[in-house]
Amino acid sequence: MKQIVRPAMLLAISMGVILSGCSKSSSSEEGAASEPSSNFNQTGYPIVKDKVTLKFVTSKANQQKKSTDQLKVVQDMEALTNIHIDWDASEQGYEEKKNLMFASGDLPDAFFGGSSLTDSDILKYGTQGLLIPLESLIDQYAPNIKKLLEDNPDIKKVVTAPDGHIYSIPNVITEGANELGEVYFINKTWLDKLGLSIPTTTDEFEQVLKAFKDNGDLNGNGKKDEIPFSFSNGNTLNGVFGLYGSFGLPDNGSHVMVQDGKVSYTAITPEFKEATKYLNKLYKEGLIDPEAYTQDRNLYFSKGHSTGGPIFGAFTGYNAENVVGSDNAKNYVPLVPLKGPQDQQLVNKYEELAVSKSGFAITSANKHLEESMRWIDTIYEERHSIEWELGPVGVNFKETNGDKYDFLPTPEGMSYDDFRCSESPCYGGTVAILGDTYQKIELSSKIKTRLEYLEIYKPYMKKFTLPAGMFFTVEDSDRLSVLSTDITTFVKKKQAQWVIDGNIDAEWDGYLAQLKKSGLDEFLQIYQQTYDRFQSVK
Repeated sequence: MKQIVRPAMLLAISMGVILSGCSKSSSSEEGAASEPSSNFNQTGYPIVKDKVTLKFVTSKANQQKKSTDQLKVVQDMEALTNIHIDWDASEQGYEEKKNLMFASGDLPDAFFGGSSLTDSDILKYGTQGLLIPLESLIDQYAPNIKKLLEDNPDIKKVVTAPDGHIYSIPNVITEGANELGEVYFINKTWLDKLGLSIPTTTDEFEQVLKAFKDNGDLNGNGKKDEIPFSFSNGNTLNGVFGLYGSFGLPDNGSHVMVQDGKVSYTAITPEFKEATKYLNKLYKEGLIDPEAYTQDRNLYFSKGHSTGGPIFGAFTGYNAENVVGSDNAKNYVPLVPLKGPQDQQLVNKYEELAVSKSGFAITSANKHLEESMRWIDTIYEERHSIEWELGPVGVNFKETNGDKYDFLPTPEGMSYDDFRCSESPCYGGTVAILGDTYQKIELSSKIKTRLEYLEIYKPYMKKFTLPAGMFFTVEDSDRLSVLSTDITTFVKKKQAQWVIDGNIDAEWDGYLAQLKKSGLDEFLQIYQQTYDRFQSVK
């Protein structure tokens, strides 16, 4: 499912320069629509009598192989609405392109997709007038979105900026396992071959990894290519944040956490230090993939999908098939969170309701406000949301009993992700799928398996992450962009260095002093103030 960027992950703050030069009408300043044209149908389809073309900018998901305009759901939407979308879809260099658009004032009609804009983009460019307020348009032309916000006040709270305006339509997914982060898998075939039991503690895990390293060609491909333990550091679903919980406190991408209403920083705690020392011990013994702290998700997955048999002894992921492919996945079983030296077993509990503010934002350059709002509201109809997120009926689904949906089998030789992204934007889309809708879907085996993992991990889950959707003020966002550059870069560098080279004890006091000098106290104060304000909103 959509790997939604959660609030616990590192805050991505745009560095684009704001220039004036894009004008907007007084009606858009108030979030109001202009007088609709005679070409516009306020209800029913098509949305316009004579075809209208709009330009949308989006970031393209890696799994999407076709160009966006060639996807079935996109072509079906044009046939229904009579609105043609000129898609500017980028997979590489998207951030730079986006910042240049805002800096130059050469804007599209809308930004589309759950990762098209950061929270900071939405607030900054909204208050600058480059993104328009949407409340009046929603009220007049978007019955599906209006109902979503009325029925779910927590979602409305997330997307309402500190100035009271809504500058973007949210992307909302509730599949039942969003609160679960990475799952740990171990090669049961190799354990059986060596006569070993599934490890339950950090010490046992180390001993098993040593056995994987020392016992030659376990996958039988004639090469010594086995990697005892691999992951992609810093990735919520493929990293090792949960392993830090074996030492008393799970880590997360931003290192910012909250306990009993107090915001603090994981990377200055004794628990962080001890977990890092444990990982250094594994690394020194040759048990961790040498590229674990540099490889991206694509390289990580390409190793896992080895055609010469599995090469990972243990790894982390959303599920086994994603990382190692369906053939290799048969060798692996999930691990219960490992018990640490002090008998601690904790993993992060994330938000069950995954809301991304960045779903759909209309710019001041748009001359077809009503048409644009009706277009996105169409996607928020239940069937269209399912199709844009999970694939179209007739390709990925069949309808049963009127309003029920069954997944069609994934074609041989194709992964589930590739299949669901074959005719839809999937991870790059904008939809609303809540629990009631998921009750109508015969869940895929992948999701059912993920829910099984959730049941394994539930007894060990505790919420340390910040609430979903905290909105920083423009001033705080600007200040955080300065502070987080130094702080986050420094912590990331030292964390990897200590795992690879060690010496954390000798450098710890100097590390803490440098963080203080870099403004960590102010950094945390901004988060605390924002958290307190968010909690007070009704």
